[in-house]
Amino acid sequence: MTSKEILASLEKESEIELVVTGRHSGKALPRPVWFVLGEDKRSMILVPVNGRKTQWYLNVKENPSVGIRVGGHYFEGTVNEVEANRLKNVLGVFDAKYGKNQMQNYYASLDVAMEVPLPD
Repeated sequence: MTSKEILASLEKESEIELVVTGRHSGKALPRPVWFVLGEDKRSMILVPVNGRKTQWYLNVKENPSVGIRVGGHYFEGTVNEVEANRLKNVLGVFDAKYGKNQMQNYYASLDVAMEVPLPD
């Protein structure tokens, strides 16, 4: 698996499988998640459906190590919260990719976004 293969898969897909560690169970918990690529295409950005109340968000706040499955590829990374001053721009990119109506229908709270660096 190369970073070019992962990037090619991400550019084709609208959803990834995010694997987090349950904060209570300690088990690997896979979840489908929408994403956008970061401006430099060296990271991906995720928005929790229910903002800071989303279970996967609460799990990564406890343990920021995650797994990502996309297009037959799997890689691991560490999630970091997107700075507040970037949030409006990130949400605009999500609106452009998925449609403003879709974002409003599915995302109850848009108060946080998380970023995962792509492998080199």
